[in-house]
Formats: sequence, C-alpha cells, structure tokens
Amino acid sequence: MISRFVLLLCGAAVACNLSAAEPLKALMITGGCCHDYENQKGILSKGISARANVKFTVLHEGGSKRDHRVSVYEKQDWAKGYDVVVHNECFGGVTDKAFVHQIAKAHKNGVPAVVLHCSMHSYRNAETDEWRKVLGVTSMRHQHKTAVDVKKVNETHPVMKGFPSVWRTPN
Repeated sequence: MISRFVLLLCGAAVACNLSAAEPLKALMITGGCCHDYENQKGILSKGISARANVKFTVLHEGGSKRDHRVSVYEKQDWAKGYDVVVHNECFGGVTDKAFVHQIAKAHKNGVPAVVLHCSMHSYRNAETDEWRKVLGVTSMRHQHKTAVDVKKVNETHPVMKGFPSVWRTPN
C-alpha cells in the first residue's frame, strides 16, 4: 500500500518540477468517522517519508463526526504552499455546497490530490458534483468490489509517462 503512495507522491514531485534535493510538501487532511485515522496518519506519513523525500503537514480534526467542516478548507487559498494534498477524511454528512466547491477549487486550479478510501465518498450529501469531478468517479458508499477502467485524461503530463491510455484495476 505504501509503495503505491510513494509512486503517486513522486509523480507529483515530477509534475511540480522539484529537484531531488527539495522535499515534496504534502498536506494530509485526515479525520472523521468509520476508520482509525489516529494510527493511519502516522503509518502513512512516516512510512512514505522513510521511502521518499516527502515532508508532511498533517491536519487531523473532526473526531468521529460525519459532518465536520475541516477548518483549513475555509480559507480561499487553503492548499497554497503544498505540492500535493493527501485526502484521508470521511465526512459524507457535509451538505454545504459552497464549502465543497471551495475544497474542489484547489484541485481544479492544479494542486494534485491523492485520495484514499473513505475520501472517495466524502461530501456526497452536498447537492453538487464538484468533489466527484475532482475524483473522476462517483462513490456514494462502500460498494461491492469491482474492477474499474482508469482513463488517462492528459496524455502529455509527465506523471503519466509510461501509463497506458486505459487500464483496468483489480477487483
């Protein structure tokens, strides 16, 4: 699992044209219901940083709530200064459409995202598709395991070099 994150984060470093000496600045947003975010944040940040030149800022809030509004998302330029954002949150009960637009805006403006598990179906109760547009997929809950086709949307992006135009994930 960690090797996949290292690959994604190193790809983000290439996309941002960072030199080998500069650490990738990653913001990990974590918290919410349903998972052990207290342990995950350390396992992921320490494990990735031990294998790649990544410096994490970890923001963990929301307890076990489903409707928590992560404080950093209230700022207009919430992702400024970071090379990548790792979303590891579970806030499916958030309904504020403008708030979800604010989250999505940073990624639409070019800050790469690595989105883990429950984050895929966070913000699902807001009446907007902006988060799903960032993801490129709709996930409303834990669904049955199935393979999905992944399509490369930017053939010339350096991170995507060597990837096929379409590939199928395992179940």
